Amino acid sequence: MRHLGVRMIVIAAMVVAPIAGLTSVALSQPAAAASRSPINIGDIGSLTGPEASSIDQTTEVLEAWAKTVNAKGGIQGHPINLIVKDDAYNPTTSLAQVEGMVTGSHIVALIDNSDVDTAWYKYVEQNKIPVIGGQTEDGPYENADFFDPGSTFNDFTIGEAYLAKLVHSKASADLYCAEVALCSQALGPLRANLPKFGSKLVYASAIGFAAPNYSAQCLAAKQAGATSMTVGDATQIVNKVVQNCAAQGYDPIQLSGDGTVGISWLSIPQFNGNVDAQPDVPFFVHNSATDPMYAALKKYYPSQLTNPNFGEIVVENWADAILLQDALGEVKLASTPTAAEVTTGMYNLPQGTTLGGLTPPLHFKKGKPTTNVCFFYMGIKNGKFIQLKNTAQPTCLKAAAA
Repeated sequence: MRHLGVRMIVIAAMVVAPIAGLTSVALSQPAAAASRSPINIGDIGSLTGPEASSIDQTTEVLEAWAKTVNAKGGIQGHPINLIVKDDAYNPTTSLAQVEGMVTGSHIVALIDNSDVDTAWYKYVEQNKIPVIGGQTEDGPYENADFFDPGSTFNDFTIGEAYLAKLVHSKASADLYCAEVALCSQALGPLRANLPKFGSKLVYASAIGFAAPNYSAQCLAAKQAGATSMTVGDATQIVNKVVQNCAAQGYDPIQLSGDGTVGISWLSIPQFNGNVDAQPDVPFFVHNSATDPMYAALKKYYPSQLTNPNFGEIVVENWADAILLQDALGEVKLASTPTAAEVTTGMYNLPQGTTLGGLTPPLHFKKGKPTTNVCFFYMGIKNGKFIQLKNTAQPTCLKAAAA
């Protein structure tokens, strides 16, 4: 899920505090520098609820991008107007909010940080609104109007299964969130893909956010002989599972990725040896691709850099923003920018672009849903994040089992 599982995103854990300006964020910009009509961009996210800790950084990283762009005069003189909505993991709310942004705010693109995007992805398709991101959500791989700057959910379990090969694990366990339907949907493909890399799924169980502990699942996985484990849940829940298992004398190698990974993992010894599959360049990498992101966060939201949940979701959203920015740069914008211009710009992007090294090679074909089976690999060693398999370059695998 971009959310989960392995990013699966799962977004999040405890209910997070409301973000300032949550319903509409009209970001400031020099009036003289960006004086044309605004480019209205929507951002729909499951920012509160049981799956929120893995996505609570998304709003501020997008705001940091928009403020940076606006400070430089906007895009072709048009300032970015970012409109943020929190659907609280409620499908009905999510659909209503998206409808409001389309008909009321006249957004030209929507950034997907929602765990319930199936509630509205047909609606945006009918209204021809391009959707950016949702690398590991289910809507993107079914809808040609979704543009993912990274590996996609329909193939993400093969990237996860490959992790078992990297750590030489012949038997793996999978614990997945009970609250988000997408978590369980990844179970079948994971079971099918593990044998391709010499492993098998020996234990699987749903886990609830409100459970007092996960000791029973830890003991069951241990008894089944699992030497590696994937926990498809929010960052804070993953932390709790790992610590509960350790208390039972069980320390399997943690296999994960995406929004589940946070800097809080470095303070938990049992994460040593962990390996992760990521849809975009790992968040801890500092290079020419990620330096602008870090500079923007340092200037506008420095506290995010020490947020315990700070992780891959930040890079994914920055990649979403840069993809949108580059697409807008491929067309001459009208006096009032339109969704059609964004879509045209997406298809005008050079095939194989990596957005300067943020993503694996991207290929958008008109009328065809995006699919991408390329991953960046990282891990933890001696309390530090490390790159695996030359993380500057993605590893591209064969398509996953359906």
